[in-house]
Amino acid sequence: MLSWSSKRKLAIILSLFILFGTPIGFYVYKKLQKPESCFDDKQNQDERGVDCGGICRIACLANVTAEPAIQWSRAYYVAPGVYNLTAYIQNPNIDYISKPTKYIFRVYDEKNILITTRKGIVGIPTSKIFPIFEPTVSTGNGIPKIVTFEFVEPVTWIEYFGNKPELEVVEQKLTRIDSSPKLDVKIVNKTLNTFKNVEVVAIIYDEEGNGVLSSRTFVDSIGDKGEASVVFTWPEPISFKPSKIEVIPNLALKEYK
Repeated sequence: MLSWSSKRKLAIILSLFILFGTPIGFYVYKKLQKPESCFDDKQNQDERGVDCGGICRIACLANVTAEPAIQWSRAYYVAPGVYNLTAYIQNPNIDYISKPTKYIFRVYDEKNILITTRKGIVGIPTSKIFPIFEPTVSTGNGIPKIVTFEFVEPVTWIEYFGNKPELEVVEQKLTRIDSSPKLDVKIVNKTLNTFKNVEVVAIIYDEEGNGVLSSRTFVDSIGDKGEASVVFTWPEPISFKPSKIEVIPNLALKEYK
């Protein structure tokens, strides 16, 4: 005759068999399991790595260059004690965009003393080269000599399967160089999409290839196969001979938001 302890063990074994050894038990077991996801620290679904690739769209580190390349960062004079800051960034992963990523500009004087900083956040587009622009930064009595730029958190890359937007600059004309410079620009939308709140950055270079002036404006809307005219102005005459003008439309894709 079984003891009370043996009966209890047998009851537990039978219960486990009923629970997990039958279709009903298997169904209950599956229900108790956490569903597969892109945040379960496992490689499942159609992922190419742990919680990356496939359905997750977050890039596996082996498939991307982790950090964008910072080509240069500079301060552009606007008025006494006021400068625009621009960083020229290269996206090495042109089939990927990024989640919004925090960054910081640091501005130093000729003695390498920190004058000011400016923080921001940006979603990196599929464009190979794009500028990050911070307007009207106050430097007080300090005169910028060195400007540094860096991302202050790891960049999370996301696979982008949409059409790469194409906005083409077809005309640009710089006038009033000796008084209050004005740059007129025409941009054409080569796609069937409508884009709103398009950031456009202009950089004017001197004969040595240095970007000396920079400015930014926005296009409220540019429709499919449409065009838009934008104007950049500066408050003081240009004291150098412009050798090149670069106008770059930046498009914030929906995936950034």
